[in-house]
Amino acid sequence: MKATLYRQAKDIERMDEKLRDLNSSNQVDVAELQRNLFQRYESNPVLYDAMQESQSIEESVAELGQVNRGIRKILPWRRNKGHNERLKQLGELVSEPYHLHTSGIFMPDNLITTGAEVTAMAFGVSYLMSRYLLSPNPDVSPEEIQQTMHVFDVVLPTVMSALMAPMFGLLTNMRRFTGLPTEEAKYLDGKVQEFYK
Repeated sequence: MKATLYRQAKDIERMDEKLRDLNSSNQVDVAELQRNLFQRYESNPVLYDAMQESQSIEESVAELGQVNRGIRKILPWRRNKGHNERLKQLGELVSEPYHLHTSGIFMPDNLITTGAEVTAMAFGVSYLMSRYLLSPNPDVSPEEIQQTMHVFDVVLPTVMSALMAPMFGLLTNMRRFTGLPTEEAKYLDGKVQEFYK
């Protein structure tokens, strides 16, 4: 995995600090190394927008994070190739917020879709169990068979859904509660101001 621009710029600063701590005679021109590093990323559209002052990197992060606000954290998101491409471009500069990728409404990455898919699966498994795994027993009365079928067709899937759907839904949804890399974006915006203004 390739290191982000932020990580590489911070590594240059750390290297300079370590050399100073060692009282080394080797001096690192941090500003020049970072300027050269930024020049390698000038073709990145997010960085280019920041250099042209049309949208800072922090504003880009905030704009992309709008998809994950309020109630939308638990709702399915439509697939958006433009949004995902912009996230990929942002991921070259700062830690990519993978939790903002839009994969489509049927992807079980949110509470609602996961809950619906777990419920459908519970009813399907219960149906298959009641039809194919329960062997007919001649010693059992028709009323008992009806009660057993009711348990397998209604009660069991309802209980399974009530227990498993919220649990799996919340587990798959936890990634959407991750923060955005705003501090990294602010740092890079400061460097853009330093090198390009």
